[in-house]
Amino acid sequence: MIEPKKKIIIALCILCAVIAVFGVSRYYGNKKDTVEGDNNKKIIDAENIEVKKYSVKQSDKSVVFVKEGTNWIIEGNENADLIQISIDQAIAYLKSLEYTHIIQNGIENAADYGIDNGIINEISDDSGNIISVVVGNKTVDNTGYYANAGGKDVYIISADAGKALSHSPDEFRDKYPAYVDYSDIRTLDVKKDDGTIYSIVPNPKGEFTSGYGEYILSGYYSFDIPVITEKLADNIGGKFYEITAQDFIDKPDPSIDYGFDKPLITVSAYDNSGRECTITVGNLCDDDTSKYYAKFSGKDYICTVLKDKVESIYNTNPFDIIGKYYINEGIESFSEILISDNTFTATYNINADDKSITLNGQTADTLAFEEIYKSIAAITMDGEIKKELGEFVGEIILTNINGSSIKLDFFEYDDNYYAVEKNGTAEFITGKRNILQITEAVKALM
Repeated sequence: MIEPKKKIIIALCILCAVIAVFGVSRYYGNKKDTVEGDNNKKIIDAENIEVKKYSVKQSDKSVVFVKEGTNWIIEGNENADLIQISIDQAIAYLKSLEYTHIIQNGIENAADYGIDNGIINEISDDSGNIISVVVGNKTVDNTGYYANAGGKDVYIISADAGKALSHSPDEFRDKYPAYVDYSDIRTLDVKKDDGTIYSIVPNPKGEFTSGYGEYILSGYYSFDIPVITEKLADNIGGKFYEITAQDFIDKPDPSIDYGFDKPLITVSAYDNSGRECTITVGNLCDDDTSKYYAKFSGKDYICTVLKDKVESIYNTNPFDIIGKYYINEGIESFSEILISDNTFTATYNINADDKSITLNGQTADTLAFEEIYKSIAAITMDGEIKKELGEFVGEIILTNINGSSIKLDFFEYDDNYYAVEKNGTAEFITGKRNILQITEAVKALM
């Protein structure tokens, strides 16, 4: 007599076997109707045909490619940029299409294989010979695609062939904006519908440290500020580079407001070789809110672009990509540093020849001064000013050896922060603690 536990195990084994058989049946079709095929596994053998026309259709969208010299063009839209190699590859597979399995009478269940709503590929020659294949879904194990060549059977073709023959009509189009060499960028300009305008430009002095200061933000704040390269790439540069056309609108509908009269955002890139790429983004698409309408410079079509790429750039606060230091030069760049509050004034002079230091005309401790300078160089922009400034509390003026200067005036703001006015313009706040430590350290040396 079989023990109850063994009965359960046997039942589970039988159930697994049934499920496995059912899965195989769903993959290949009915077992008795599926055959491996003989030595000749050709669905189509038309290698000698000289193809003059190739058409691709999906649902209500279709495109016809015709041969002009050595290249393919779109019939009725001859100026469209095409990925020629993709067209040639699709035609090559179509002219010599092979199968790995046949699902006999599979067309009776066309929906199971995606054949009822598949990609229709059709080639023809000058004599009017037409060859047509419909490519449906991928197989469940992703090793092939289902296809039908007009008969009652459904075939399984290789993954490579299926991929080449399952491109939608728009996927043969060149989806990229105009080429710009982003490794040799001259400027990247951003203009938003709220009036925000700024530029990202290379730092003429070169980066300060790895990943910091290679580029600077210009035109947004009252002074140019070094940018953190990783933040720039994550929020603006990388997203701009990734914007590509998703759908092509070659014949705009006059009843649709695409939004180009008042664009949401316009981003332009220029390189040092004179190349330009401008992407103008309008309204959200009427029928797909995951995309915006857009125009690319040098292209005569309207297209759609992905919402997340656009909004990453649009929603970027310039403050989030900049470095936060007021001072980015070394101590050797300065000839004089003045520090004062309402109770004292300390003036450090730096001798360019022997690097000696004086404090209010008296010889000063060089090491002590270097520590004070480190604290000055560590003054950070901790946030943007959102309210009125309080009373003046002190200043630091750094005079460059070339005669220019950086003047930082400090004002009461709240319990934890001072507002900072740089060269006459107040835009940021900084922590009180560091400023108080600087003034106390200087007082102790006087």
